[in-house]
Amino acid sequence: MSNFFSKKVDGRGIAFFAFILAAVLLAVCVFLKFENTRVVETLESSYTRSFYDLVEYMDDTETLLAKVQISNSSDYAAKTLGDIWRKADLAQSSLSQIPITHISLEKVVQFLNQLSDYSYTLSQGLVDGKALSDDEFRNIKDYYERCKNMNQTLNQLITDMASGSISWEELTRIEQDSFFAQEVSNLSQDSFSSIEENMQDYEGLIYDGPFSEHMTSVEPLGLSDEQYTMEQATEKIYEFVDKSAIKSIVYSEITEATIPVYSFEVTLQDNSKMYVDVTIQGGEVLWCMSNKTVTEEKITIDEAKEAARNFLEGHGISDMQDTYYISENAMATINFAYSDGNIICYPDLIKVKVSLEDGTILGMEAQSYYSSHAKRTYTVPKVSMEEARKKINPNLDIYYEGLALIPTDWRSEILTYEFKGKVEENDFIVYINVETGKEEKIYMIVDTPNGVLTV
Repeated sequence: MSNFFSKKVDGRGIAFFAFILAAVLLAVCVFLKFENTRVVETLESSYTRSFYDLVEYMDDTETLLAKVQISNSSDYAAKTLGDIWRKADLAQSSLSQIPITHISLEKVVQFLNQLSDYSYTLSQGLVDGKALSDDEFRNIKDYYERCKNMNQTLNQLITDMASGSISWEELTRIEQDSFFAQEVSNLSQDSFSSIEENMQDYEGLIYDGPFSEHMTSVEPLGLSDEQYTMEQATEKIYEFVDKSAIKSIVYSEITEATIPVYSFEVTLQDNSKMYVDVTIQGGEVLWCMSNKTVTEEKITIDEAKEAARNFLEGHGISDMQDTYYISENAMATINFAYSDGNIICYPDLIKVKVSLEDGTILGMEAQSYYSSHAKRTYTVPKVSMEEARKKINPNLDIYYEGLALIPTDWRSEILTYEFKGKVEENDFIVYINVETGKEEKIYMIVDTPNGVLTV
């Protein structure tokens, strides 16, 4: 009898031990599978980030190559070529972190090496007082065309990857040019459509016009010295938003930024929310944003511009000229610069977001305006418009010219002549200093399906 129980106990013990062992092995397998998945996902995330960086640097390089072609200033051309040298090197660094050894991307590496060396050599020659020859300009144009073509392929490829139709695993298995060409040729024509989808949740105002990110003044010039209390700031909201449309206002906090503000959450009668920042100094609405949903476009961009202009004038902000805009998800963000007589003052910038469904104002951002707006005394030009025009690259077919005040990175402002023109299929803006005749800035104008942007 005792042997029977002993054997029974031993059998149960073995079975229990086997169960525990199996459970441990299962847990280890699950853990290893989880760790392997986590490592793979981390690597793929790193590869994707590097690929996005590559595309960004390549796009920047294309734009800089276009600018060099119309520059008529050795100093500006030298600086731009130096920027190309750096961007090409950054693109190479990003490419080196991507696990694709396919011949097509190897050609990109070769191209970037040549471009980096060539742009550095040209920039150093310009610094030493040499001028770019006709052959060198032709070479730059050739690099530009090659860069543009490569970017079309890379942009198509990154769109396909983001949509899930091609993966890193597939890309690393690619052996033949024909397969690569077939994959990229089947891509959507809407470049970066997946990136735009990922940005739909971002509610910030987007601005891609010139001087949108210049350094603002330490002391805001457009605000009065009066210090507002939270209660006074609340009353300012009633002046800014139709009082009958407001259900409630909840004070959130003081936000310490370049310009300190009181932050509020406003609930409207339709239960949509509007978030509003009112400056402590001066009591002005610095920023507001609605979370109202817009579903379809019923009004034109020109009608939206008129609605935005009427909105600004209704709140005491006059003499504003619309410059550039972007339209996304049935909403338009329109950018206004202050017009002081015949001078466009780009430092005094306001962005207004308008519903293309009914013209409702959905948002505003006025930090640049209140940082910079003040009564100004302008430099008397020492260079005439005619003399400045002669300093423009003769290949630029000018269709607009005027005076413009532009900001610098050193919190100062420069009065310039603004020339807009065309070279082949590309539009540019060139700024010439009215005192020195120096070429201060060059921007490329990009007319996209979503709006007119500058880079």
